[in-house]
Amino acid sequence: MMPAFLNGSVVNSEYEQGFFVGNFSGYSPATFGGEPIVGGASVGVKPNVFPTDRSHFDALWVLVPWWGPAAQPFAPAYDPAAFGIQLQCAPANIAVCFDHPATVSVPGLGVVPLPGHDHLINTAAGNYDEWWNVVVDLVLTPSVFPTLSGSTGITSLHDLRAAQDHGLVAPDIPTNFFLDFAVIAPGHADGKKSVAPEKIILSQSQMMPTFFRGDVYNSYYDQGYFVGNLSAPNATFGGEPLLGAPETGTAATVLPAHADNIAPLYVLVPWWGPTATPYAPAYNPAAYGIQVQCAPATVSICWDHPATIFVPGLGVVPLPGHDHLVGTLANHADIWWNVVVVLVLDPSAWPNLAGTVGITSVAQLDAAQTNGEASAGLPTNVFLNFAMGTAMTG
Repeated sequence: MMPAFLNGSVVNSEYEQGFFVGNFSGYSPATFGGEPIVGGASVGVKPNVFPTDRSHFDALWVLVPWWGPAAQPFAPAYDPAAFGIQLQCAPANIAVCFDHPATVSVPGLGVVPLPGHDHLINTAAGNYDEWWNVVVDLVLTPSVFPTLSGSTGITSLHDLRAAQDHGLVAPDIPTNFFLDFAVIAPGHADGKKSVAPEKIILSQSQMMPTFFRGDVYNSYYDQGYFVGNLSAPNATFGGEPLLGAPETGTAATVLPAHADNIAPLYVLVPWWGPTATPYAPAYNPAAYGIQVQCAPATVSICWDHPATIFVPGLGVVPLPGHDHLVGTLANHADIWWNVVVVLVLDPSAWPNLAGTVGITSVAQLDAAQTNGEASAGLPTNVFLNFAMGTAMTG
């Protein structure tokens, strides 16, 4: 759930999917066989592909406080308390909202953590689940920045346009990324599901290959990731639960669903590099003659994976490249899966993309662990949401 301003009031919105970046990088290297390689979320860049028909999405204006010192005008977005304001959505250096990109390219700044911001819409879109194209508005003075209650400041599109007319807010800046949510109707616990069909390009971006019993199956991602640890509440950020950071070696303390409806997802990470950098194959698989289903976050961030993860002994690192393995089809139901990390220590045990060699079943994983070719499963506090589809091979 996330609040947004609509015509002077605060409404709740319910996020239904991960974010979508409307630009592809222009290449799909054979080293990464499991996902489209999308461009990064960027401010000032218009999309060249769309998640659905243009008649089925609206604009989401993102209000970013931008009145800090000349050398750091963005400072209020990253330290709102120091500037006496509150934000609906915390900056990504505090907490990464599970359906927002963790980083964004900003002209003149480069790739930075997503700044803290507020949300503004001009329609409830019939309370349907739809895609919204993000438009960035830099608020240049605290006098028009809204309070969390919406009692003052910019809380409607009319207010935004008036502030822009008076030079208090910079002109709209386009972006190439989209968020997916439904505005909750008053008195209703949930928004209605959209009947708008998905574009093929969106469906393809939601698909991810997964090994199951020696075959390759397609899985279909339906939500952003969930971190099963909550950090302490922070009154400076009033619009979202502050989730803990994704971590390897840390078990979840809160679950996204009943434990009976959660299954393990084994994430296989190639880990046979030099002693000082055993993780090297995960970030440069081509140099080690392997392929990975999912590219490392240094190359492309899968829209429903965290961009970074804490690894004991390494600290916070970009999510490494990896493969996926499950031990059940879960009746093809859309469920949550708890990530269990397995470090593959021997290249002979690494599967190819076709699944004809290497660890492609839980039985083979057990054998590899017994033989010292793979580590024991390492718990994480990360959950992914998907449904297993049909077999691609076998």
